Amino acid sequence: MDSSSENQNNNTNDNTNDIEQRIERSAAALDRSWVTRAKDTIGQWAYIMLRDADDHDIDWDWVRGLDLEHGIGVAEPADLEPGAASNAHDLLKEDLAIRDRLEAIIAKMSMTFMRDFDRRIKTYELPRALAYADRRLTDQIDLLRDRGVAEGLWTITDEERERVTVPVLHAVENGPFTDDDLADIQDHTAEIVNTRAEKRKADREKREAARHEKQMALFEADEKHYGSIEAGPDESAPADSSSDANSADDLVEGQQIINDDNPAVPGTEQVNADETAVPEARFERSRHSAAQHVAAHTAAAPKDYWREAYLPGRDVDKVMGIDLETNGTEPYRAYIIDVGFEYMNMKSPRPAEAAGSTYAYDKDYYESGDAYDQHRFSFGVTPEAAKHGNAFIIQLTGIDISQRTGSEFPLLDEDPAAQADLLKRLTAQPFVAHMATFEHSFFMLNVAGYAEAYRNGHVTIIDTLPMSRLWDEGSVPCEGHPDGDNTLDAYAKRQGALREDDAERHLGLEDTHIMLLAMKHHLTALKAEARGPWGPGGKAGIGGKRIINYRRHNWRR
Repeated sequence: MDSSSENQNNNTNDNTNDIEQRIERSAAALDRSWVTRAKDTIGQWAYIMLRDADDHDIDWDWVRGLDLEHGIGVAEPADLEPGAASNAHDLLKEDLAIRDRLEAIIAKMSMTFMRDFDRRIKTYELPRALAYADRRLTDQIDLLRDRGVAEGLWTITDEERERVTVPVLHAVENGPFTDDDLADIQDHTAEIVNTRAEKRKADREKREAARHEKQMALFEADEKHYGSIEAGPDESAPADSSSDANSADDLVEGQQIINDDNPAVPGTEQVNADETAVPEARFERSRHSAAQHVAAHTAAAPKDYWREAYLPGRDVDKVMGIDLETNGTEPYRAYIIDVGFEYMNMKSPRPAEAAGSTYAYDKDYYESGDAYDQHRFSFGVTPEAAKHGNAFIIQLTGIDISQRTGSEFPLLDEDPAAQADLLKRLTAQPFVAHMATFEHSFFMLNVAGYAEAYRNGHVTIIDTLPMSRLWDEGSVPCEGHPDGDNTLDAYAKRQGALREDDAERHLGLEDTHIMLLAMKHHLTALKAEARGPWGPGGKAGIGGKRIINYRRHNWRR
């Protein structure tokens, strides 16, 4: 047996042992009662969070009445089967209404939790429980739609609606429903998401306008304080200023001269040097115009790229790269089905105990290099989600979720041991991901304790996406990518971590590996060129996004 086969067998055995241990832990520890207990914290949330993400009043008694543990939909299991006696249209309508109402609450909870500076809300358990129930409700909605297709009630196409792709129902020819009949069971996700995005945009513009107005007000107040002619003699400069009608100041070429007590305009020394002075009215008009120009320029200046907060610092070393594969994009609807993570040191050599170790990746030409402690975990979905399937995920990742059920594939949101292990790793050092807000959003609603650890400053996130966008000149804007092609595939190829004739694998561990390789190559080049973290705007320390808690000072009264 050659060494590569031996290594691959060792990897297989290690993964098999991990799976067996996780099955044993999961079977012993599976306890869904936490979902019900999470409702005990509703009072903490209700004290602070009165309205949802769509600015509707929240009926917390309605939330309290939901059976999060056993299902919040109106359909019974038999109703999901084609040919059931129940009305699929009416069941689907009620389920969609429940989901829209619930998700508007979930969408507001992250911001509320992070801005709870007085720590009235103790845990993030309730949002995780609501997301747990929402995933199962989404499974039910999918199967009710499938039932309608099987019964010839409608057909379904996936359509892009700005930021979101949604399933759209169409009436079948000579069927029982018209398109108008199906209007009340269409998926409104795109409409909701796009409306919220437009509202956020309008709020940003409103804040910018208010900031500009405040800046102009400060300029005008400054003019009054220092002697604008618009203020008049009694509100203007000091009493001995020539802006008073009875000023005794000399006249130069028939123009009043503001004296040295008023720093807003030329003083007598400047006048003597120039032998003339700028007329006050003309000067004030010029000064006001300049103030308007500065304020307008400031307001129009490009805002900081918000992902810059996720950039690495010049002292970053040990990191854990991680990548998730899921069966959807929304963390409160989708399941995590594949997790890959490994470690790499950006500056120092890898640990001595890891030297010489190799790992057989799915891509046979991948080499471990400086990576160590690689792990791959496979998770499952509910039987309902498996029955619905997902052809797109099969095409993208090769993972068939219809086969991801049973004890061999525990669900991450039902596996407390796996969550605890993941949390321990995520808080031990910075973790790195490409478009890390995706991983972060799934951790928030799937990993017990993650949100609390993040709020308390114990999680540091580094994102290779802004590294590609801001520090990689090869990222050239084009029609499909206005800010440049900053996909992991393109970034890894530009940094020599992926062959030009290949593509990213869309599996957690493989994508993590090329991401860390690209990051290390990139940082090495940036340091040699005194750019990036080593440039004028670079960060000291490890960098990355984390919550900084400022200690409150209790003042004596």
